[in-house]
Parts: sequence; structure tokens; C-alpha cells
Amino acid sequence: MANSASGESVIQRVVKILDAFSRGNPRLTLAELVRITGMSSSTAHRLAGGLVDSGLLNRGADGDYGVGVKMWELASRSNPLEEFRRRGLPFLEGVHAAVRENVSLSVPDVESGSVLYLERLDRHGTVLNLADVAGRLDIHNTSSGLAMMAHMPRHVQERFLAGPLQKTTPATETDPVKIRAHLALIRERGYVRLAGVLVPENTAYSVPVFGEGNSVIGAIAVVVPTADEKPQVILPVLVAAGRGLSRTMGAERRPYGTRPWLETGRQSADARDANI
Repeated sequence: MANSASGESVIQRVVKILDAFSRGNPRLTLAELVRITGMSSSTAHRLAGGLVDSGLLNRGADGDYGVGVKMWELASRSNPLEEFRRRGLPFLEGVHAAVRENVSLSVPDVESGSVLYLERLDRHGTVLNLADVAGRLDIHNTSSGLAMMAHMPRHVQERFLAGPLQKTTPATETDPVKIRAHLALIRERGYVRLAGVLVPENTAYSVPVFGEGNSVIGAIAVVVPTADEKPQVILPVLVAAGRGLSRTMGAERRPYGTRPWLETGRQSADARDANI
């Protein structure tokens, strides 16, 4: 494929144009495409025009561009992530109906050290949740990321722990020794609890989802304002959803861990952690 003066191939430049669109910028003018991609006006205009002709972009009456229906068709037709999202949605809906909080489904991207969110059901009311559909967050500061990382091979964990790991709030843990201990605790218990790591006022719970060969393929998470936290309500349905979706995705039955979600008292997850 021919390269530009910058050394980028046509495909790389096309991806740059498609990547310029986001939830916050669903429609862009040619000038905005030029600014975001760094391309010349003539190159951006030529490539965007070709994408419009193919249906991957559409052009509005005032000349701006947006993502075309063809993009959705291609992504939905045979993408395994779309199949995972479709199978996971009934389980997310069950958790959402039970806890009435923010619920999400995600998959790991180890190479980039990030979590990719496939689906999200929102809480009834307003709460700040940074996990947008088709958005990414870091593995080390998300409950979903740690739930998945805890069940990955040791060499993958060590590459992840080599960093760099950035703090998002004072509660973000970046010490590899402490993270290793946390990953071991996650494997023992079968779930993750993170308080105040991405949003100071929120607490997040996550469980892993396994596929064929019992390899970890995703995670289901619940995000709740810490003031409204009820682990005795959240954990049983979250763990059941994780196990149900895992079996749907071809995983074998796994032994239960210490099952702290079955405790009936008012003892908080923080208090239990202090006793470890």
C-alpha cells in the first residue's frame, strides 16, 4: 500500500480519519478532520470522500461528516466482541434489575494495558461513571481490569506490573508488591472491590468471565456511590451473573472461593480486608 510523505500507508490514514470520531465528536467538519488527523486538507477531503462513497462515513447537508451505517453493519455481522456483548446483555440486565446501579461488560487489551467496555446499563439517577461503551480505561485502576488480570498467566501479570502505572486518585495502587497481593486475594475470593480509585465517591465491584479452557475473557462490574454501597445485595447477583455468563461462553464449572458474599452480617468489605 502506497505511503504518504509522512510514511503512513493509505490504511493507516483511513484509520486515523475513522478514529477521529468519538462520543463527544460524532460529527466533524473537514477543517476539524484536518486538525485532528494532521493531514493536509486535500488528503483528508479525498479519503473522507472515498469513505462516504463506500458507506463507512456519511455527509450531512451542511458538509460535515459522521460515521456511516456500513460501519455498524460490518462491526455487528461477525465481530466476536459483538457476540460476547449479545450473550452478556441478559446477565447484565439481571444484575441491573437486582441492584439498580451502573453495570458494565468489558474485555481486556493486555498489549495496551487497557479495558475495553462493550456494554453499560446506567443507574436510575445521576452518578459519575467513566466506563463508556467503546471506551477504554486502564487495567490497574479499574475493578474490571484487576478481576481479569488476576486470572491471567504469571508472565502476563509481570509484564503488566512492570508499568508504568499512573495514579488517578490517591487511592490508586501502583506498588507491584501490593498489587500482586491484591491479585492473589481476588483469585481466592472470586471478586474485586475498589473504592475511590477512579472517582473518589464511587466503589466498584467486578467478577471475571471465563471462556473455553477456563481462560479469562472479560468481566462484569457494578459501580455504586460509596454512600449507597450494599455488598450483601451486590455480590450474590454479580457472582451468579459472572458464573452464568462463563458457562454460556463455554467455561467449565469452577470451585467456589471463600464466598464472602454469603456473609449475612453488616460487616463491610473494608473491615474484612483489614482482617486479612
